[in-house]
Amino acid sequence: MSDGQKAVWDRLWSREVSYQWDSLSQSIFETICESVGEVKGKRVLEAGSGTGKVSLHLAMEGAHVTLVDYSEKALENSRTAFRQANCEGSFVLSDIRRMHALNNQYDLTWNAGVLEHFTFDEKVTILKEMARVTKPGGTIVIMTPYSKCLPYRIGKAFAERQGTWMYGVEQPVLTLKDEFAHSGITFLDERDIGFVNSLDFLDFIPSSHVIKNLILEWYEGLPDADKSLFPGYLLVSKGIAAG
Repeated sequence: MSDGQKAVWDRLWSREVSYQWDSLSQSIFETICESVGEVKGKRVLEAGSGTGKVSLHLAMEGAHVTLVDYSEKALENSRTAFRQANCEGSFVLSDIRRMHALNNQYDLTWNAGVLEHFTFDEKVTILKEMARVTKPGGTIVIMTPYSKCLPYRIGKAFAERQGTWMYGVEQPVLTLKDEFAHSGITFLDERDIGFVNSLDFLDFIPSSHVIKNLILEWYEGLPDADKSLFPGYLLVSKGIAAG
């Protein structure tokens, strides 16, 4: 990741950050719980923590969480949020390609909305680091914007053309199977979540609220079997650290 991309995140985290719980955070939280079961007492590391909103919720449920980010401003926001919630957490200022963390420490290592900003080789480096700090047999969960998700792709493309996209270089992902294989992580499965959340990217398009609401109303009226035909915003890739 370039210094320019780092500056993008420093600017974003310097703005006012909302810690209000939302449906996407709930989906990510539920995905983590489905991956590891009971989180109480588990040691969990978020590699590239950003706001740390979901990690805070995990801490509130009894997990021992470590947040790693290379933005001091992001960690400052997280420390404040944890303190206000009277929750404990560990905060590590570090590039996730070379994390300041010991080997084999965590039951779960995860991130969401991170790897899409890196090259293939950088993804592999990050995954190797995540595997290094995870206990043998521990779980690794990665969530990245899914390249098959149409509303996300349309909103992103429009914003990039208009110069209103604020997240820097971001390449949606089709699969992380190759990256998992090159990093020595045992690949388990992939699935997508968050179609409704993908509709928020249409907000980049002026006067899109009418079509957005029509799509939402239509989608929510579909049977579950039909809903599964429309890929969600995030691809969830799950693996196991080598023993």
